[in-house]
Formats: sequence, C-alpha cells, structure tokens
Amino acid sequence: MKRIFFVLLLCFWTLELWAQNKKRQPNIIFILADDLSYRDLSCYGQKRYQTPNLDQLAEGGIRFSQAYSPSQECAPARTSLMTGLHMGHAPIRRNSSIRGQEHLPEGTQTVAKALQSAGYTTAFLGKWGMGLPNTTGVPYLQGFDYTFGFYDQTRAHTYIPKYLWENANKISYPQNEGFDMGIRYDYTDNQAINTYNEAGQLYIPELKDPYNFVYSENEVQKSAMRFLEEQYANKNRAPYFMYYATQLPHGPVIVDELGEMKNYPEANQLSREWGAMVIKLDQFVGELVSYLEEQGDLENTILFFASDNGYSMCGYTARGNGPDWEDDPWLQNKGPFRGGKFTTQEGGLRIPFFMHWKGHLEPGVSTCPVWLADFFPTAMHLAGGYTLKDLDGINLFDVLQDESQYDHRPLYFARDREQAMRIGPWKAYRRSPESKMELYLIEEDTYSKVNLAKHYPEVVKEISKLMAEEHEFHPLFWNPSQTAREFKFLKDSVQQSGGKLPVYRPNDIASFPWERKQETK
Repeated sequence: MKRIFFVLLLCFWTLELWAQNKKRQPNIIFILADDLSYRDLSCYGQKRYQTPNLDQLAEGGIRFSQAYSPSQECAPARTSLMTGLHMGHAPIRRNSSIRGQEHLPEGTQTVAKALQSAGYTTAFLGKWGMGLPNTTGVPYLQGFDYTFGFYDQTRAHTYIPKYLWENANKISYPQNEGFDMGIRYDYTDNQAINTYNEAGQLYIPELKDPYNFVYSENEVQKSAMRFLEEQYANKNRAPYFMYYATQLPHGPVIVDELGEMKNYPEANQLSREWGAMVIKLDQFVGELVSYLEEQGDLENTILFFASDNGYSMCGYTARGNGPDWEDDPWLQNKGPFRGGKFTTQEGGLRIPFFMHWKGHLEPGVSTCPVWLADFFPTAMHLAGGYTLKDLDGINLFDVLQDESQYDHRPLYFARDREQAMRIGPWKAYRRSPESKMELYLIEEDTYSKVNLAKHYPEVVKEISKLMAEEHEFHPLFWNPSQTAREFKFLKDSVQQSGGKLPVYRPNDIASFPWERKQETK
C-alpha cells in the first residue's frame, strides 16, 4: 500500500513539475521586417516621422547595437533565422540556386518544429521565401500549424495580389484583377508611379473599381490577430510561437494610405511611400501589443523585432547605382555603413534588432555582436532549456549574462565568392579567396574607410583560416572555391538537363525589367 502511495505521489510531483514548466514557457513572437533600413525607426535616428510603438518596445527591452543579418538578401537570411545556421552551413544561401528559387529540404531542423515538439502552437504570417508551393519547403511542412501569406519571395513584391495562401489553400482576390504590376518596377528618374487622392488614399486607375482593392499587408495583419484571438479563446491553450514576417517596407513601394506622409509634397513620393509603409508596420505593432495587454498576457510574451538584411531602399528608387549605395537624401535612413543589400559589407548586413519581455528583461543596450541565427537557441532556452547541437547561433540570454565571453566569436558571411567575417573589433572582407583581404576596426570605422590589413597580418591569417573552416561546400550554390567558369558549367548543365525549378513572378507578369534588359544586351 505504501509503495502504491509513493508511486502515486511521485506521479503527482512529476505532473506538477510538468505543469509548472508549461506555465513558465512564454509565448514567443518574432516580427521580421522586410528590407527595413538601419535608421528607419525613430529610436534608431529617423527624423522625418516617428515610430512610437516600436520605440517603446526597443527602449523598454534589450537593443543590440551591433546586430547582423547572416545574409545580405531575403531567402538566406530567413533560412538562417529558421535553422540557426550561417551561410557556410545553411541549406539556402542565396535567393536563387543553379536551379532557381530553392526550398528547404525535407527533414530540415527548424525552430518551428523544435517549438512544436516543446508543446507550442505555431503560426507563420507574411512572406516566407523558403519554399514554393508543392515543395517540401512550404511553411506548413516545416513546423507551422497555421500559415498565411506569400510562400515565394518574388510574388511578395506585390501588395495588390491575385491570391494569398492559407496553409495549402489559395485565397483569391478577384477585385485585384487588372492591377499593372509591371509598371511598378519603372523607377526612371525617381518618378512617382502610384496615384493618391487629396486624403492620401491609394487610387488604382486600371482597376474596375479604383478604390476597391485588397492590400496584402492588411490581410496578413488580420490573419495575425485572428490567430491570437483563437489562442486566447481557448482557456486550455498551449504557449504559442508567432512568426510575423511582414512585407513592409520592401519595394516596389505602394501603400494603401499615405497617412501623415501626404503632408510633405516637397519630398520625393517614393521616399514618402517608404515612410508610410514603416509607419503602417509600427501602428500594427501597437495594435498587437495593446491586444496582449488587454488579455493580461504581455508579461508572459517575449517579442523580438529585426530586419532581414541591410539597406536596400535605393535599389527600388533608382538610386545606389554605384558600389556605395547612395543614401536616401530625404529620409537619410541608411546608417553609417558602406555598401548595401546584396553585399557582405556592413551596409548589407547591419540591422535593427531588439527583444522585449515586460517584467523579465531590464532595459538596456548590448554591444556584443549578435545575429539572427541566435534566435533558434534562444527560443529553445525559452521553451524550457532544450538544447540542440550543430547550430551556429547562441542563446542571447547567455550573452546578456556575460558579453565578454561571446564578443570575440566569429560571425561568418558569404555570397558566391565574396566572404566576410566579424570577430571581436574586426570586420574582414574580400571579394574572392584570391583577392586581398580588407581589415577594419569596425566599431570606430563604421564606413570601412581605413584598411588595416597590412598592419595586422596575423589577424588576416587567422581570419583566412577561419573562413576556410566555416564554409561547407554546397552543390546548388556558388561556393568561394569555385571559379566563375566552373559555376557556369554546373548551372548550364542543370538547366540543359531539365532540372530548373518553376519561375513565379508577382501577379504573373511576363518578366522582370532586369530580365528584359539582359535579353536586349
């Protein structure tokens, strides 16, 4: 009898400990902006408008002042966020491989799958970019219970879509038929393309009803709030992970309402549209946080916010044709960095990044270099101390406990043959393994103006060795060890053998402008 009582008591203790652990698991929300520039938020120095809701989260949480994207473009950056792997190990390393737009392979270890295993309900909303429809990479096969939005990154260029995806179902928007997506890429001489009325409302003349259209970001925001409402309607709900990957403010720029940006007619309309898109994101974040407060659950919810890569706005407004990616003259949102999107220089990699957890995180600033790959192990820590091997990120809570232990870890970046590394105070960069290494004291030389490589040959030697060690060969992407001729041979072989993946374009336009330019050369 005593033995039975002891077994029952042990079971009770085990269940109680399990329940306490479940209770301790916080909800996790990651908000990822698309192409948001370093100084697009007022708490990062934007002067033309204010972003009070995001500012409040940043100022009331931990802001990482030296944060990086693991990649300089959309798909690989998102892959690193989901897998915790850098561009020497990740399954997707560029927006396109030798086959086309790649997808996550079956069996990929993602943070969503890991959180599902830890008891979380998971949702993806917005722009995915890691798996076309009918591939193993779609989000509902990569750990998400509910998904809504764009699955491939090129279709996400449009904000007036013909359809969006909800899990495996296509949600059509017939009122958007006739929208001319092709002209939205024509930024000749920085001229405005879209039309707004005196109230700042978008007017699309080619539609049957110019004011009756569906703006994709509104649909994504609605789906996010529906997901949250469903969670809180269930009294016995599990903790949730919501990955909110907004399109905003990725170009081609277009917004349903200019809002306060209509009050600056002297400024370029493209710049004002960009600002209006950032403000729209900020307003949604305010709505989301207010809802959590109303539910009394903000203290049990940790929010992360970041951008997927560095400065890119000029790429959609006909600026930045040179290697230094010219700053927007009105917004001045680039930040003090050289280069921009599609480069492994600081301007292509440095991002805003912060996390907020009311009542649990003492507000402050961390100067330790961190990157998006750190989210996966951090999420596992929050889920109850689960540990996973072979990740390139580290738990951000460990960083906050002892920054000195982690501020010299190497952060490796690669794009084709171009490589870069951040290690301690140094940033190293080279165009190819045969090129001379450039070396900068990046904390004091943010513009990378003074190359110190010849003065520190031992540092250059160490970083060269680390670059070689960190990069694993990938058969579908251009590796630093491959010459242009070798890579072209592989690409041609795949395309000739019929291995090319399907090509999707926003609103089914015939071709992109840059494709037409290449055809005429």
